[in-house]
Amino acid sequence: MARPGRGSRGKGSGLRRPDPRRPMRSLSHLAVPFLLLAFSAYELREKGESGMLGILLAAAGLLGFFTTVSVFLRWRKAALAQEVGARTETWWWMAAVFMLAFSTHRIVSFLFLGFLCFSALREYFSLLPMRDDSAGQILSFRDRPSILLAYCMVPLSICVAYIRWYELFIILVPVYFFLLIPILFVIQDRTEGALKSMGAISLGTLFFAFCLGHALFMINVGPMLLFFCFFLTESRDVIAFWVGKALGALSSALPEGGARRLLDLPIAPTVNPRKTWAGGLLSALAVAGLSVALQPLLPPFGGEGATREFAAAAGFAIGFFGLFGDLVFGMVKRDIGVKDTGSLLPGHGGVIDRVNGLVFTVPLTFHLFYWRFF
Repeated sequence: MARPGRGSRGKGSGLRRPDPRRPMRSLSHLAVPFLLLAFSAYELREKGESGMLGILLAAAGLLGFFTTVSVFLRWRKAALAQEVGARTETWWWMAAVFMLAFSTHRIVSFLFLGFLCFSALREYFSLLPMRDDSAGQILSFRDRPSILLAYCMVPLSICVAYIRWYELFIILVPVYFFLLIPILFVIQDRTEGALKSMGAISLGTLFFAFCLGHALFMINVGPMLLFFCFFLTESRDVIAFWVGKALGALSSALPEGGARRLLDLPIAPTVNPRKTWAGGLLSALAVAGLSVALQPLLPPFGGEGATREFAAAAGFAIGFFGLFGDLVFGMVKRDIGVKDTGSLLPGHGGVIDRVNGLVFTVPLTFHLFYWRFF
């Protein structure tokens, strides 16, 4: 019997899925994440990390603004109140945990990022149905050794990144893992469904152990660069949410015609009809502007500081590729037949729903700065 994917649990599963649209509870529930952020700010100030402290304060300011918006929407009993409230409360907790991990000790940062990569990879495999045979399925029970090998790539990547062995880190997954997987399938004497299973396992490992795993090596380049990438990527999601709402209202007010069709032109209508070229480009431009505003906080890399032009280009690339990270995993979810990859984060979905943009922007940011300054 097929094992249902995590995102497809129904009413009869016996598990009550949290309502992602629940309203934000009393503001007293934000006391703990606020205190964690305050402690992180104190640690960063003691270490003299002015750039990271600046981003922390900017993030706290944005969260405070959206908390105020959420309270106002609840007071007005607006339709968006529940969604904005749930998203904002979860954002407070995510920001607090993230900042705490990077303001304490280098080992804690590596363990946190490794756990994030492992959680995303585990969530990915949990979405793929598994049977005794691979007929009509993506994976079978015979894929367990390959999946175990995929999981092993995460702690191996942590160790290699921690000792700063860049030459091995950059080829560990895309060379050695990709060669070991087909060898393992041959040893198992498999033919039926082998190509499909190898593709699913290899792609998941590439996404979450290698691409997202670049965050591990970014700590060696400088935690501030990781803060910069994470902040811009996650800000893009917030900006895109409000840009989409604004463009939707503007489109409704326009008469039928070329301007309205251009405004509503979707990037991939089957994958996600709500993602438009206009919204994507405007969001990327907004992220570029935010990147320029953060440019003075970036430390010099290799003895040379990032220019405003480079910061703008990097910000636009992060905004643009972050959009396609969202769309690529939207395509994967539609193929599997789930709406969310999980329900761990109220208002957001699962771990993959939150890191899908980072899978694309983290390696992009790392190699842009590594190519330019090292």
